[in-house]
Amino acid sequence: MDWTASVLVFALAGAAPTVKDSGQTAPGTEVVRVKRDFGKPHFDLAIDAWVSADATRLDEARLWWVNTAEQDRRKPLGPMVERMVKLRYHRASSRSLTVTVTGDDKEFAFVLELAESGQLHAFVAIDTEQGRHVPRCRLSTAHLIAHRVLGMPVGLARVNVTCSDAGGAVHKGTVRHREVS
Repeated sequence: MDWTASVLVFALAGAAPTVKDSGQTAPGTEVVRVKRDFGKPHFDLAIDAWVSADATRLDEARLWWVNTAEQDRRKPLGPMVERMVKLRYHRASSRSLTVTVTGDDKEFAFVLELAESGQLHAFVAIDTEQGRHVPRCRLSTAHLIAHRVLGMPVGLARVNVTCSDAGGAVHKGTVRHREVS
């Protein structure tokens, strides 16, 4: 992976008790897939999650590369990315885990939840294309957009998403982030 791709990773490392080692367990369930507008086109990012055997607890989560040229093989982010992108995992309840990604002076929060039905969902706060704020929107698609200078990706501009609100209305917009320094 090139340096630019490493700097622009938006999504979710760090050794925390809520992160699985991919070599130790059965595959998790993909909750979020993030496409990118830079770097190698056959690599996406994904957040996978694992639930308890009785599907009553969201046990763990992990963000990693997905190699689409190799049947979606998962690969850890790597040390360079881990130095540039900080991840925090916060358990809100046995069924909810917030993954906070900080990089390029921006902080994004993704709330993973295990529904009563056993399905896993990801929620984000967004600002819609029409200027409306939706504080809780269930993700369907995500696309990481690079900040470019002279055509070269040099930072993280935004994360565009398609999602649906509690009433089922579909929205397109940008994940709301918090500026950090």
